[in-house]
Amino acid sequence: MATVYQTNQSKYWFARYYDGTGRRFSKSTKTESKREAKRIAGQYEAEARKAIAKAEVDSEIPAMIRRTVELAGLESQQGRLTLQRAEELIRLMHQAANPGDSGSNFKRFAGAWLDARERAPKNERIAATTLRTYTDAVKTATSILGAKAEGPLRQITTGDMELVQGAMRKGKRAKTANLYFSVVRRILESAVQEEIISRNPAKSVKGFRVGDSVKRVEFSADEVKRLMAHSTSPEWHGLILLAAQTGLRQGDLLELTGDNIVGGRIQRLAGKTSADSNSVLQIPLRKEALAWLEGRTGPLFPTIEAIKPKARPDAFKAIMTAAGVPARIVLAAGDPPVMATRSFHSLRHTFNMWMAEDCHAGPHLLSQPSSVKSLP
Repeated sequence: MATVYQTNQSKYWFARYYDGTGRRFSKSTKTESKREAKRIAGQYEAEARKAIAKAEVDSEIPAMIRRTVELAGLESQQGRLTLQRAEELIRLMHQAANPGDSGSNFKRFAGAWLDARERAPKNERIAATTLRTYTDAVKTATSILGAKAEGPLRQITTGDMELVQGAMRKGKRAKTANLYFSVVRRILESAVQEEIISRNPAKSVKGFRVGDSVKRVEFSADEVKRLMAHSTSPEWHGLILLAAQTGLRQGDLLELTGDNIVGGRIQRLAGKTSADSNSVLQIPLRKEALAWLEGRTGPLFPTIEAIKPKARPDAFKAIMTAAGVPARIVLAAGDPPVMATRSFHSLRHTFNMWMAEDCHAGPHLLSQPSSVKSLP
């Protein structure tokens, strides 16, 4: 244990301490305070013992590497040295030679991968919605990996990736889950290309059968009217109306404010869904939508936007139930029958259907102008 003492030749306290081998040292603490001197003495001793421990490890490294090479030679003679085993032995030697290097972890590597795409040159930039998908996929994977997300990438196994894939399937269609998992697969493949890991643990994980996905279809004009009639608030009424008449996604609609309504049109940057963030999307509005928008300023749907994203589908489903609009319908009889499901996103399909029918499929309440265009 470190101690302190004074001499007649100095006003400072001196530390007396021992390293890991028992060797004794004396050193000035450069302080006149005995309490501070004791703290410094303890620090001196801890550093000395740490240095000895590191020296002992360093002296063992050549021997550890030599033993690993000898083991590889022995297994080779016995015909047991597979490529996978050889890579494992190489990793052990690298780890022995670099004990303080844990390698790049998933959280850090994936973060850099996302950042590179966000900062890409304009002509290579991805759409904002795509970047959000990438970010959500990384968040899900990081959450499921837990502590492994901050450990060496080489420790992530195919089993870990299967757990990540399973988590991505919850609440999502097979096609969407496959898209999310493909992001993780791409990230790990980049790590392989950069020689951070030797193999991609996500590569052998098979995607979900897309046939398991449920087909989504549109609402009829009468069903849209019933949905608006049974809306639980004016905001839901307007959200359903604008979704059916503009074809905008729910997330894009919730971001609208009164400032986006200019000259009877919705004006917003197309960067939300386009790589060209300088283009402006202009969507003409019908009198029914304009009547609902009249006098509204600030965020158009603050109450709905405040609802947690995972809870919004249930809120809309309650409106569908009250309106007598079924979520699942039979598209074609058979064994089994061809089924389809409807959700808020079906309003986008409804808009597309009306546009395909020259925008005059329903009564004036639901008619939609045909001039929807993106201006440079």
